[in-house]
This record gives sequence, structure tokens and C-alpha cells, in this order.
Amino acid sequence: MLEEKDTCCGASMKTLILACSGRSNVGQVANNVMIEMDKRGVGNAFCLAGVGADLSGFVESARAGRTILIDGCPVGCGKKMFEKHGITPSRYFVATELGIEKTNAFDKLTEETGKALDQIIVNI
Repeated sequence: MLEEKDTCCGASMKTLILACSGRSNVGQVANNVMIEMDKRGVGNAFCLAGVGADLSGFVESARAGRTILIDGCPVGCGKKMFEKHGITPSRYFVATELGIEKTNAFDKLTEETGKALDQIIVNI
């Protein structure tokens, strides 16, 4: 099943996973989910900062590939970076919309990451 999701038009293109890594718990949750999805072979973690910095290789890769974008909160920094370049993510998630409250505490990251990951995996 993963092979089918990772294939576009017959090519063996991997899904790119990009995430917010902001200073709140939900930014860290988004980043942790991206890393865990990479470890599980869902796709490849990719650099959202490169897209935000307008680096052409990063922008073109995000434009050309199947992308899963994970923001931490409704501010939507990642989504705004994509919009700036006319890119629509294939799948888009916001950690706070997955039942995780935004705080400045990092003591529940393992639990919060698991909760977000479970919901994202079943919805991709």
C-alpha cells in the first residue's frame, strides 16, 4: 500500500513530508511526527525552511512531489510558505486540529506526538 501512495504517474517518487518546528509544543509535535513518518517509510522528511528561504531546489522539489505538510497551529507558517510559491500540499494537517492544545511546555511531547501521528497515519 505504501508503494502505491509513494508513486506518482508510474515513477517511484517518494512522498515529501514537511513540518513546522516552531517554538511551542505543537511545532515540536509536527516535527516529531514528520521524523516518525520518515522512520516508518511513509515518505522522506524534507526541509520546510528551504522552501521558506526561497531556495529554488527546495521549492521545485516541493512543487513536483507528493507532499504532506504538518503545521503546529492555525498560524499556518508552513501553509503560508507553500502559498507564497503557489504550492498546494497533497495532504495538510494542523496539530491543534488533532486535539492537541498549544502550550509552551514540552513535558508531554511523546504522548502528544503519538496522538497526532495516529490520526495523521489513518488520514493519509
